[in-house]
Amino acid sequence: MKLTQTLCKQRMPLAWRRIWGSKGGQFADNPPLILQSLVEKGTKLIDPTEKPPLAKWRPPVDDPRFYQHPKPEDLANYHEEPAYICTPACRIYEGTKQAACLAKAQIFEGFPPVVKQLIGAVQIPDKDMLLQRYIMQSQYWNTTSKKLPKRIDPRKPGYVFRRQYGIPSKMQGEILARNLLRLCQSQVSNFPSLRDRRHIYKPYINSHYYYRDKAVVVRGLNDWLISSNQPLPHFADEAVIDMSVNHSLPDLFPISPTIDLLVEHNYELEHNTGMKTGGNHDHLHTLVIVDANRLKSDQRMARNLLHCLAYAIAQAHRLYGNVKVLPKPICIQSVSMDHEMFSFVFFQLNTLSFDSDNGIKNFAWIDGENYLFRKILSQPWMPKAIRFERLEDFDPNVFDKFMAMYLNGVPEVGKSGK
Repeated sequence: MKLTQTLCKQRMPLAWRRIWGSKGGQFADNPPLILQSLVEKGTKLIDPTEKPPLAKWRPPVDDPRFYQHPKPEDLANYHEEPAYICTPACRIYEGTKQAACLAKAQIFEGFPPVVKQLIGAVQIPDKDMLLQRYIMQSQYWNTTSKKLPKRIDPRKPGYVFRRQYGIPSKMQGEILARNLLRLCQSQVSNFPSLRDRRHIYKPYINSHYYYRDKAVVVRGLNDWLISSNQPLPHFADEAVIDMSVNHSLPDLFPISPTIDLLVEHNYELEHNTGMKTGGNHDHLHTLVIVDANRLKSDQRMARNLLHCLAYAIAQAHRLYGNVKVLPKPICIQSVSMDHEMFSFVFFQLNTLSFDSDNGIKNFAWIDGENYLFRKILSQPWMPKAIRFERLEDFDPNVFDKFMAMYLNGVPEVGKSGK
């Protein structure tokens, strides 16, 4: 076959690379030849392989386009001793088992008895129809149309899906959460105490504690924080707290429970919950975090448990100062949700001593993987192809759990005999 000029040009670089790869090490790098006459004359010799250092150019004025951030060591919040940072995006791989070690908490399954008895205590007219409308609004009725992430199904990895536009998963969860909170707040005519609830949107948390003499800082933006004018009733009494001395925390040896937390030298040791202090509604009630299908259910509950711990520690510092023994336990609730699944966490802070695993423990009740509905995506590769996505397995009892959590601490529920 006759090689054209184009084919020859395409093959020559490949041929030279092969020759250099096989014989390149055989060529000696001989030193430059310097004439003796030039040396006798004292001529200044310049090595052509040496490049002089280039002068660093600086803008003549303070141009913000060329701003250089100072080094971490030059910032005011720099510390020689690093801290372990937990944010809403942290992934706790061992889930609640690892979070129990960090929070020195005893884990219980299900709802606390005082909250479990409130499930189904309120009957809302047309509840199922309203919930279905909220679901449809979060999934299809919103006018948002954004480019969604490329879909990859592990059951058919090689299948190329058509790029879709619609409502992002994070926004779907926010729309659903906003409607559910509004539906709970609509019961203010039956329970006047609900007027004392305040919904704080996007609160910032920055709190800390010392775990084995290591500073653990919990900070970041959450979605909603509900406050009240009265503290939550205790989930467990003094007898159960005293029995927790005999409980043994999970053993993660040889791995430290702080292995998944970020290590930083720039941090601030403060207690900030995002609430306005000194008012009538500065007691913690419920924390709501909306996820975007990135964490597993157990990892979500672990993340929420640590955030509940941070809020409770900040509240204890505000009420009692820097103490190790709490006069009274501090309780807070949390729900982590996406566009279809809910995970509930109830936390009771009993002690602030995290130096060892001995002594009384904190309490945490967890209830995960509660599906309000299930979203079945299209599966065009199946023998009986599912061309369009559909919503199935609607379960209104999940909202009853959400409503029971919201009604916790309302005195009118017990007076009504429900």
